[in-house]
Amino acid sequence: MPQTVTIQLPEETLVRYQRGARAARKVLEEFLVERLKDVAPPLADTLPSPLREELRELETTDDQTLWSIAHSQLPPNRQRLYNRLLRKNSQGTITVQEKHKLTVLGDEARRLTLKKAHAYLLLKWRGHSVPAPEA
Repeated sequence: MPQTVTIQLPEETLVRYQRGARAARKVLEEFLVERLKDVAPPLADTLPSPLREELRELETTDDQTLWSIAHSQLPPNRQRLYNRLLRKNSQGTITVQEKHKLTVLGDEARRLTLKKAHAYLLLKWRGHSVPAPEA
């Protein structure tokens, strides 16, 4: 159910959004709601249970730990194995056991990427300067 929120914007910000609304041929309120939806991160609530709890826990984690998570990577030996298995898979020379290992490593890499992205998001919300996402 929609709720009303009152905010005070700096004059320069208001002018930018008014101009954007005119250019989009929309009323200011509609334009603002669309822009807020554009930048709102996905809720962890929609993720599978174990991952949902992990991401929610990050919300109460200290900044130093968040930076550590944001800079984390797969251990070099696991990253090398993952790259090798990806190559074998693309070449069609992967075995059934290797395909299973590729799935496990892929899940691990995706989970890590999601945690890193969430850590960066939280750091940004807390006022830290974070690197722009890679294109």
